[in-house]
Amino acid sequence: MYLSLEDEILLLHEQVNYLLERLAEQPQLIEQPVNWAALDVGQAAEQWSLLVEWTDWLRDRYQLHERIPACWYSHGPLTEELSALRTAWIGAYLDPQARLEQPANWHQQLEGTLERIRAWDRTGCADGTHHPEQPLGDDTDHSHRERTIHADLTNREPSEGEPQ
Repeated sequence: MYLSLEDEILLLHEQVNYLLERLAEQPQLIEQPVNWAALDVGQAAEQWSLLVEWTDWLRDRYQLHERIPACWYSHGPLTEELSALRTAWIGAYLDPQARLEQPANWHQQLEGTLERIRAWDRTGCADGTHHPEQPLGDDTDHSHRERTIHADLTNREPSEGEPQ
């Protein structure tokens, strides 16, 4: 069967629309590792939101309040570790092509991450205080976290099309 160029373009357009609809239904399929250094303000805001929500879930689900300090967002290495762990979790649990052993492998990655956090946290943030700055009080309203994330966002390049 021979299609005109116009018909081929229309067919390709419909196929692209179909694929975009499928991606919209499963946004986890377009997840990529996060390069925090390269994010603009809009991208960083989105990643902070995703990482905060996921890390809160992780700390609660696995009862890791003593192993992942509440001030994790204040420490670049912990943000990077948790972000990488979240990406691996998405690959293990949300990717429809994930192999059956990937969730178990993710748990090994979790333990490795927790060990690196413990080794990194030489100053004792995991015991409920934040070092080297002043100790954090009860931050159940997350105001310190919000201020820290806001400070990070104000130091980033504007998103494309956003006024400077």
